[in-house]
Amino acid sequence: MSRGLLIYVMVPALGILAVLQSVVVPRLAILHVRPNPMLLFVVGWTLFHGRREGLLWGFVGGLWLDVFSGGPMGASSLALMAAAMVAGLGHRTLYRTNLLVPVFVTALGTLSYAAVYLTILAMLETNFPWRAMLERLAVPEVIYNGVLMLLLTPLLNRIPERREVV
Repeated sequence: MSRGLLIYVMVPALGILAVLQSVVVPRLAILHVRPNPMLLFVVGWTLFHGRREGLLWGFVGGLWLDVFSGGPMGASSLALMAAAMVAGLGHRTLYRTNLLVPVFVTALGTLSYAAVYLTILAMLETNFPWRAMLERLAVPEVIYNGVLMLLLTPLLNRIPERREVV
């Protein structure tokens, strides 16, 4: 698929994913913890296509999330871009030979996302409940997203690799 066509497909697809994350995902909460499909998408895409594309789709997906969440505009974009930077460390063939690499990268990406997003919220609000947010949301989300990535990895490994032009 050409890069121009990819943009026309991905921007609305990420918008649909953001709507699903806003409408459907709250029903999938376990003990008030929700998975983050946009984060899983950005991490998975980055593992396949590299940091540059992961940053691009993290930015776009984050803007969509912010439109539907009512949170600070740009906060999700910055947080997803941080996750893409971390996921870029797992790019290449390393993750295909080890089932735990995508899970580990997802855990680190989720922590990066939470750190950036919570920092932005803390800058905008006094007396921000850091400890409660980390204990009740961020750490359980690491586990939730990690388990989902563990389940998704066999499917992701069926996708053929695209060769990069250097």
